[in-house]
Amino acid sequence: MLKDKVKKKLGAHEWNRRLGVHEYTERRITFGIHTGKMIKEIPISYIKWGILNFQGIWAEYFAREFQRRQPKKWK
Repeated sequence: MLKDKVKKKLGAHEWNRRLGVHEYTERRITFGIHTGKMIKEIPISYIKWGILNFQGIWAEYFAREFQRRQPKKWK
């Protein structure tokens, strides 16, 4: 089980390394219950939680994803 978790996390890190900066929706989560999922695949409730609880680049990615999913809330 631990081996699978480590493998999943390393796979997500490798995936993210290959992406360009502008491809944030394709980024894979490297922590928590959504490890390995793309940002565009995680629930909006987790996106909101992440905006409030993260700092740095992940908070930015989550804020951009929230804006992409709910553009009317930003106008």
